[in-house]
Amino acid sequence: MDAAVALVLGVVAETSVFVGSGWRGPAPLNAAGTALVAVSLLWRRSRPMVVLGLFAAVMSALALAFGSSDSPTGLFLLMVALYSAGAYGSRPIVGVALLGLIATVHLVRDRQVTSFGDAVYLFAVLGLVFLVGMGMRARVARTAEVERQRDTVAAIAVEEERRRIARELHDIISHSLGVLVLQAGAVEQVLERDPERAREALRSIRAIGQEAIAEMGTLLSLVRSEAESSRQPQPSLADLDALVQRTRDAGLGVKLQIEGEPCQLPAPLELSAYRIVQEGLTNALKHAGRAQARVTVRYGDDRLEVEVIDDGAGAGNGAGTRSGLAGIGERVAVFGGRFEAGPQPDGGWGVRAALPLAR
Repeated sequence: MDAAVALVLGVVAETSVFVGSGWRGPAPLNAAGTALVAVSLLWRRSRPMVVLGLFAAVMSALALAFGSSDSPTGLFLLMVALYSAGAYGSRPIVGVALLGLIATVHLVRDRQVTSFGDAVYLFAVLGLVFLVGMGMRARVARTAEVERQRDTVAAIAVEEERRRIARELHDIISHSLGVLVLQAGAVEQVLERDPERAREALRSIRAIGQEAIAEMGTLLSLVRSEAESSRQPQPSLADLDALVQRTRDAGLGVKLQIEGEPCQLPAPLELSAYRIVQEGLTNALKHAGRAQARVTVRYGDDRLEVEVIDDGAGAGNGAGTRSGLAGIGERVAVFGGRFEAGPQPDGGWGVRAALPLAR
């Protein structure tokens, strides 16, 4: 584009030198100076101040030697150089100084400038062109900043979505596989002496596996933007009874308590509360052995509290990578809530989370 601009303006300017009017001095010198200025427009974006400086040097030298030219083509070349300096230059003060030099030489050597109004008009026109260039540069800078902010927000959103998906996958896989492993161990122990109980455990394994597959299918459909095609809803607090029953089938005694008046909650908050209970029961299964656990869901006026506390009958309570607890902490932090986990004064391990409710 810059090459096309330089070529067209150069051809027009050269033609004007030889067949037009308004040029003063020998035509060959004017043609050489005009060609040099036109070619320099190739670098009007990368070296705008150099282009304007070259214009000031060439045209001022010709004006001082033979008088200032009044050709419209020369004025247009000057406007392109001034606009480029304002739009792409990094030192506006240099552009203002060069503009002042060009205008001053023109005023001194132009016989048609006979009044103060003529001088002011020339400065005003040239200054306006320079200001338009600076305004365009500011607009481009603002647009670039908005785009950078938008890209930053998009990157943050992508990272948050990845973390959310990772939490969901961890909760689904950790709980389901933990229960499956325990159930498989129970089957191995009772397979010969109590076949009916073994069959019940196998049916439980199949049901848990099918549910885990369905939940992962729903999650992956959301990742692929196919949520409309998925008929499997995300779990909520209404599914706690089934979760508790599966945990009981795996060998952990669980007591579920609902305190307060249940109310309609946002789906993301219900899903997070469900996952917190799920992770707490998974930890109890892994680390508390054949223990007892209590799940409490407490509906308050301004918050929802979730507790999972076990009696710690097994060894190694609370050991592990703690990635599940970190996931719970991230879930609670999303809603600006409070989370704590640790050993209990009377033994055992407890997980507590408080999620604020917007009324």
